[in-house]
Amino acid sequence: MPTKQTSEHGFTLIEMIMTIIIAAILAAGVVTYVGDSAEGFISSSNRSRLAGSGRAALDRMTFEIHNALPNSVRVNTAAPGGDQCLEFIPAIKATTYINAPFTGSGSSSFDVVNFNPLTTYSSPAGIYAAIYPINTADLYNYDDNNGPLALIDQITDPSGADGEMTVTLNATHRFSRRSPLNRLFLAEEPVSFCVVGSKLYRYENYGVEATQCTPGTCLPGTLPDRALLAESIDNAGLTAFSLEAATLRRNAIVSFDLQMTNQGDTIRLNHEVLTHNVP
Repeated sequence: MPTKQTSEHGFTLIEMIMTIIIAAILAAGVVTYVGDSAEGFISSSNRSRLAGSGRAALDRMTFEIHNALPNSVRVNTAAPGGDQCLEFIPAIKATTYINAPFTGSGSSSFDVVNFNPLTTYSSPAGIYAAIYPINTADLYNYDDNNGPLALIDQITDPSGADGEMTVTLNATHRFSRRSPLNRLFLAEEPVSFCVVGSKLYRYENYGVEATQCTPGTCLPGTLPDRALLAESIDNAGLTAFSLEAATLRRNAIVSFDLQMTNQGDTIRLNHEVLTHNVP
């Protein structure tokens, strides 16, 4: 009886090698794609965090500088590493003065139109009266007895019905110049924003100084008078704060230029602020 022959099918060695090579190529492509996608997501998230942190700091500074006392903003020269400070005096209220002292030896009290809303301060107030602050140096060369800035001891409303209030100063004082609109500001102590290395800080409660304070001189070094606003600052060779003085057509403009770097990702934020108040 003849023998029945059968045929067997399988992979040759070459076919197996080619299959392995193709599978490896596909796997490498998938791994590269997934890796690039993950890296892109991480980088995007990192840049988003940097931008969010920077924007929050810019919003805080913008909000405060909008209401700076006229001509009180000043900046120092940026160091090669990017360290720099911006200083201003916050204006908190304004009204019209009635009989502020401008002649002779001055006076320790005068009357103003009621603040809106009605505002009184008890002794010691820790608040300044400012009239026609048109010169930055005059503001910071503070003198108890003369100049555009005077420390207030208290503000009272003696009669309560005549629309007038009495401002009592810390000392006898004569203001330098009359305001064309009889405008009086209430102001707090100066505030500074400083880039220090890789950090951005806000400083307060250090007084009025003729020479601008820096972290190495008269700015406070701990909480609550020094608060951290942002990290990851990388401003080497850049100017964080620039000031364009006011002109007859516009108020002063403050420009911000902050570069932030983290884990190899870098963003740069530029912003301008137009100060609102006029003398």
